[in-house]
Amino acid sequence: MSSPDDPELSALTPRAGALVSPKLRAGLAAVACVVVALGAALAVDSRLDRHWVVRGLTLVLALGCAALLTAENGRRPRRIIAVVGMLMFGFVFPVTSTTWSTPPEIDFALWVADDAEAAAVKNAQSVVTVEDVKRAAEARGGAIGSLVTEKSPEARGATAYPLIVRADKTKGRPWACLSFEAGLTAKVRAC
Repeated sequence: MSSPDDPELSALTPRAGALVSPKLRAGLAAVACVVVALGAALAVDSRLDRHWVVRGLTLVLALGCAALLTAENGRRPRRIIAVVGMLMFGFVFPVTSTTWSTPPEIDFALWVADDAEAAAVKNAQSVVTVEDVKRAAEARGGAIGSLVTEKSPEARGATAYPLIVRADKTKGRPWACLSFEAGLTAKVRAC
């Protein structure tokens, strides 16, 4: 009877990593990357820029790393690099770009847009006016337009779309740009 440490017996038993083929493992990893990338992109508010080009490039890089996993007899460093690349491009980059898509000034502009839209609907208007946005920003303690200073005596972005929305009326920055397309559809972006 042979012992479990017998080299002949260990050569006949499959290793744990050999139970899943490399192509299946790479395919599952690629599907996971696509799901994470789409989920992270769709989690961003539709009124914001979703940065589709950057997200597409990181997805391509993640899929390239998944393709490296298909090599059955690949060297260990190659597999490690492929797994780390997939984690970075398939998970970390999409998730962080989603969480970083709404800094405080963007959140403030989204709240102002919601308030201005609600005011326009309440007044039975078909479009959100600059005055609606101004009243909403001031009600939240902010202002529209750039801060008036000695260097810049005239406020920019205060009379027509896109409007500059500031969360603090005493500070010039940070700010976000807010515009309304087709009446009640808000678009917010960094500016």
